[in-house]
Amino acid sequence: MKNAMIISGSSNNSLAKSISKYSKIPIGKTKVENFPNKEIRILIKEDLKEKNVFLVQATNGRVNSYIIELALLADAAKRCGAKKIIAIIPWLGYSPQDKVFRKGEPLSSKVIVKMLESTQIDKFILIDVHSKLVLKMFTKPVVHLSAMPVFVEHFKGKLEKTSWVSVALDKGARERAKLFSKELGLPLVQFDKERDLKTGEVKFKKLEGNVKGKNVISFDDFVSTGGTRIQASKLLKQQGAKKYIDCVTHLIVPETTRKFPASKIDEIYITNTIHLDTKFKTKKLHVLDIGKLIARGI
Repeated sequence: MKNAMIISGSSNNSLAKSISKYSKIPIGKTKVENFPNKEIRILIKEDLKEKNVFLVQATNGRVNSYIIELALLADAAKRCGAKKIIAIIPWLGYSPQDKVFRKGEPLSSKVIVKMLESTQIDKFILIDVHSKLVLKMFTKPVVHLSAMPVFVEHFKGKLEKTSWVSVALDKGARERAKLFSKELGLPLVQFDKERDLKTGEVKFKKLEGNVKGKNVISFDDFVSTGGTRIQASKLLKQQGAKKYIDCVTHLIVPETTRKFPASKIDEIYITNTIHLDTKFKTKKLHVLDIGKLIARGI
């Protein structure tokens, strides 16, 4: 793409490189450091005059810092002459906080959306945002991509329809699970669960469908503590399931991978929307690249 450049924040440089590889858009040189008082210092070492600039920054882990860094990068890019600024935010921090559950709470996702929209960003590219409510909070253009095609492409033709079923782990995942099972040509079974908003404890009520003697696969947008899928894997095996594969776009708490080896999950597939340090990788975990998907979105 002519007259375009990718500027990467510090949260996920490897994904920025993948997007650059598939889109043929070069990555500009930047410097991100901190002043002694921990304030962020940004320097873009490129002339961006009349260029379309794609800022790549996942806002996870050091969430607050990465959000501020993204805002500062947008301002710096504009001051370097950028014609248009498109923020590629693989994981949008605070997006699960899309409702006010208790009196005294903020509507956190809306605060973050309005904060980012107040910057020089003209357009947003987002991946598997947890709630449609969040997408409706934007007033600027948004391209919303799903990583589902990446998983479908990986498993297409590998799962025999007579021996595999797809599962929706809860009501919130049903819409995604139905589409996933349709794409793979598999029947769908569904869990019904409830979560205690104070303790976060998950309780499964029932399983609609039969998994006895079957292999099971699921798709969801993000995993945090892993409680839902670890408990689900146990119940699926108790119901006679032979194998359970879990597919998740975003792994937002890397430490969760330490729970997987002792769980009944046989394999878990995630994408590289969020950088995963080597120390958090396990034999059960597989990472799929979404660089090509985002490049197509661009």
